[in-house]
Amino acid sequence: MAIDLTGLVCLITGADEGIGNALVRGFLQRGAKVGAGLLHAAKSATKVRPAISLQMDVTRAGQVNAAVAKMVKTFGRIDVLVNNAGIYPWKAADELTLAEWRKVLDVNLDGAWRCCEAVIPHFKKQKSGVIINVGSITLRAGLPQLAHYIASKGGIVGLTRALARDLGRYHIRVNCIHPGAIQTEGEIRKFPRQAALRKMLNERQCIPGRITPADLEPTFAFLASRDGAPITGQCLTVDKGWFHE
Repeated sequence: MAIDLTGLVCLITGADEGIGNALVRGFLQRGAKVGAGLLHAAKSATKVRPAISLQMDVTRAGQVNAAVAKMVKTFGRIDVLVNNAGIYPWKAADELTLAEWRKVLDVNLDGAWRCCEAVIPHFKKQKSGVIINVGSITLRAGLPQLAHYIASKGGIVGLTRALARDLGRYHIRVNCIHPGAIQTEGEIRKFPRQAALRKMLNERQCIPGRITPADLEPTFAFLASRDGAPITGQCLTVDKGWFHE
């Protein structure tokens, strides 16, 4: 049976491209009412129609609060938050400046918290809500040149588990998805040698082949849906078996 999101009001951050953009399109097709949080709303608005375009730099509390307020004013409620916005600049740990470190955590971890902080009062009032945080397989891979990024995603895991415990009594669910190597526009820009990357991944994944943002969307949709009601405080890896217990 198809995953049904009919009537659910969903806010998805980092929707300019990649995973966030695929989630917007997929959730709309499943019947959700969607607000697309965009870093560059003027440039990206056409990519998310007919979702509501929201200017949303997650490092700016004012923009985050305004976006949530607009969702509630437009739809009367908000049911799902997907914390997808993130950055991953590559730089060796011994070359990182404190400013560079703080920038990544400000977007990836603090940004997720700002969004949670904005929606939680609405979730508590209606005694329901879903938060889906985006982690990363790099937590297990320990890839080089990503110490700041991996640290931010470790924080996301802690935030997920703590919020699930704190908010469960209000019937608010909080989960995390760890994507594997996803073939996004950003990845292609950073790794133009896609054939070599595919070969490397095929040697390591249980199931060969690339994962696209659209491939991830059903997992997010399930956790957002009413069928995911018993699941909270969990971190789910979607990587075609690159890493497995």
